[in-house]
Amino acid sequence: MKKKLLDVVVEKSMNMIEILQMKIIHFFLFHIKNLIILVLTFCGAIIGSNIYAKDIFNVELKCKGHDQEYCDIVKNSDNKTNFILKNMRYPQVDKVNENIFHAYGSCGSPCQYHFFISKMQEDQTKEFIALDKKNNCLIESDSKNNVIYARKLFNKNKKTIVNLKNKEFNSVPVDVAVYNSFQEKSYFDDKGQLHLVAMLADVDKNGDSLYFNKIIKKTCE
Repeated sequence: MKKKLLDVVVEKSMNMIEILQMKIIHFFLFHIKNLIILVLTFCGAIIGSNIYAKDIFNVELKCKGHDQEYCDIVKNSDNKTNFILKNMRYPQVDKVNENIFHAYGSCGSPCQYHFFISKMQEDQTKEFIALDKKNNCLIESDSKNNVIYARKLFNKNKKTIVNLKNKEFNSVPVDVAVYNSFQEKSYFDDKGQLHLVAMLADVDKNGDSLYFNKIIKKTCE
């Protein structure tokens, strides 16, 4: 009888130990699960904050008034906002490539402004003709000296590519502001060659406009 009672006591003790072990395991599993969730949440918050903190570089317009006539040209970089120009009338902004924006507009007649804005630098010209977006080769005129230059953006070393006093340009009705004669039609082709294009005063037999087109290779080299 005593032996049977002892066996019962031992069995119950074993059951209680097993139950206690299961509770301990469940307890640790529960807290480990919560700990994992907490760690993942913390890591996610860090990653999210890093993504949020990642610098976003762009140039945008902040316009005022009912018809949005006057705008500020604003650069956003390094989590800071800088004003490039203020209260400009109907300016425009184009993205040249991932690193450069082109802000431009009119400041009278004849008067233009062209700003090229990167994250770290700014460049400008008042006599813009064309830009090669692949290598940042800028074509601009010098109306005072009747020449056209090529240079790389953010670099002041100019290379004269055209002297408008040459005979080949005698048929070209060059404006007092030289860029006005070439800006609309000039472009860089897929090979990086500059097509310096200007409308001529003459027309063909069908009455269509005729154009002067001078191809210049390696303009910024």
